[in-house]
Amino acid sequence: MTDDALRRSLRAVAAARLLATGVPMVEIRRWCDAWEAEAGRRGLEMGAPYWEDGVRWILSEVAKGQRPPD
Repeated sequence: MTDDALRRSLRAVAAARLLATGVPMVEIRRWCDAWEAEAGRRGLEMGAPYWEDGVRWILSEVAKGQRPPD
């Protein structure tokens, strides 16, 4: 599996988890994009903890009433 295929697969799993927790489908892509930007600012590298942290971050932002950036 290529790095890009792995990245897409892990992102798809994270998106499915977000959908299952009630994050609106129309917002998931933007939230995932926002997480990738946040992770880049933090200097995080791709891997299983990357999206585990991402799901937690997104759910925390949603719980605070935040909306995904456009």
